[in-house]
Amino acid sequence: MKERIMKLMTDLVAIDSISDSPKEVAAAQYIYDFLSGLPYFKEHPEDVGLLDIEGDAHERKVPYAFLNGEKRNTVVMMGHFDVVNAEVYGEAEALAFTLGEELEAALSKKALSDEARADMESGEWIWGRGAADMKGGVAIHLALFEQYAKKAQEGTLPGCLFFMGVPDEESYSAGMRAGAEVLRRFQREYKLDYKLLIDPEPTNSAEGKQIMSIGSVGKSMPVVMVQGVTAHVGHCFNGISPLGMLSGIYLRTNGSLEFSDSYEDEATMPPTWTNMRDMKYVYDVSIPYRASGYFTVLSFSTTPDQVMAKLKKISEEVFAEMVSTLNATYQEYKKINKFETREAIHYDTLVLTFAELIQRLKDEDSAAFEAFYSAAYAEIAQKTRAGELIYPAATVALMEKVLNYADIKQPLILLGFAPPYYPAVHSDLIAGKEGAGTDAFQFVKKVSEEQFGQPMGYENYFMGISDASYSAMDHPFDYNAFSANTPMWGELYSLNFEAIEEIGIPSVIYGPIGKEYHQWTERVNKKSLLEVVPQVTQQLIAHLWEL
Repeated sequence: MKERIMKLMTDLVAIDSISDSPKEVAAAQYIYDFLSGLPYFKEHPEDVGLLDIEGDAHERKVPYAFLNGEKRNTVVMMGHFDVVNAEVYGEAEALAFTLGEELEAALSKKALSDEARADMESGEWIWGRGAADMKGGVAIHLALFEQYAKKAQEGTLPGCLFFMGVPDEESYSAGMRAGAEVLRRFQREYKLDYKLLIDPEPTNSAEGKQIMSIGSVGKSMPVVMVQGVTAHVGHCFNGISPLGMLSGIYLRTNGSLEFSDSYEDEATMPPTWTNMRDMKYVYDVSIPYRASGYFTVLSFSTTPDQVMAKLKKISEEVFAEMVSTLNATYQEYKKINKFETREAIHYDTLVLTFAELIQRLKDEDSAAFEAFYSAAYAEIAQKTRAGELIYPAATVALMEKVLNYADIKQPLILLGFAPPYYPAVHSDLIAGKEGAGTDAFQFVKKVSEEQFGQPMGYENYFMGISDASYSAMDHPFDYNAFSANTPMWGELYSLNFEAIEEIGIPSVIYGPIGKEYHQWTERVNKKSLLEVVPQVTQQLIAHLWEL
């Protein structure tokens, strides 16, 4: 088993399947060739496949395979095979995808931290891009799946097993979003009872304890676009700057605990803005007409509806405050400038969600708007597929086109969502599967500590964001309202919420102990990779089949 895992991981790491690129296709093909080459699938070719992700710019694919056992109890093994780029390796970049002594020798010449230097000298870690995140975990699952396929061929497999490899986890999760429908198809066809999805992402070690995650944090990305009134800076009171309102919203939301969720003794980080700027693309001596930005909201229980409601209320308050402040300043300025004679500065507060603006335009002339929007969406889609726009920037671009079409002359704030969206999920909270996450953890803790001396701890929510979000919906909400506020929704980006809710699979994140993912010091622990996690996973699967 150790040799098999090592061989599979070495092969997978050698494929530089950098996320959001065509290189992911080669990794998918390798996994599919491995799976379809198993003798079981010569007799059951209908249960192995390579799913094309519809409309994907890179033509990426999802390899999957299903083993039909005696009981309907089913375990899903799922992991991503994309990796982040290796440019941080510097001159060792060419070696980053080659496991072994040559890479380690190159890294040992660099300025390693004391901890990393000790790990290098111990010989207990395997270094390389993707070794930890997460081709090591995928290799474990493939090696186990190969063994289970032999039992299935012999007719002695106690339960069912489903394997799925997914691309794009590091970017927009196109693989798992497409894979949810495959899981639903097999669930319906074979009447499966999905007990657990095991995601072998690398796990942390805290105070000697390996941490299992029994939930995964949610993530939404609100987009704020502000339209002001432009004016020459020599007559600035004739206009109102969108930068002031955008900054006001930033100050009310960035780091605001109003948006933080808590569960037991864990809490989400407050929002962080990752983009904020004016939308002037040339220089002139005037107030910017528009400004925009977007930020990330992490959640345990807060739904997009609730995020939007909070943001709209804040935006309305900021709008009114900014107009009031501008007018107050103007009243003082009038006292020192005889040429200013306006009685007051006033603008009606106007804050719209994207869905509200769209509905207004449809009400005015539905046919004309639909024709415009179809063309605008197609233009943005072409630029996005060509790599000219990332999803958040594409969202801003489409919102701006719609605002231009609307031709509203007064200042306003427009709110929407940009992809990707990740629902929060906790395996103890899924209807009909309550407590599944805790049960899995308690079993793994017992086996891990008694048989391998590896202490275990748990976290309710994995804070790194993961594809486990697409295994179940533990807080259903108005899916149509969310999609209506997401300009990219359609052929560029979509989520089958109904499929995710229907499959309702509890999930845990349990993979080999790793360190410093995405960095040039990425590494995975040998014992955890080759001994502990494979054997504990094997026993966990047997336990789940017996439930």
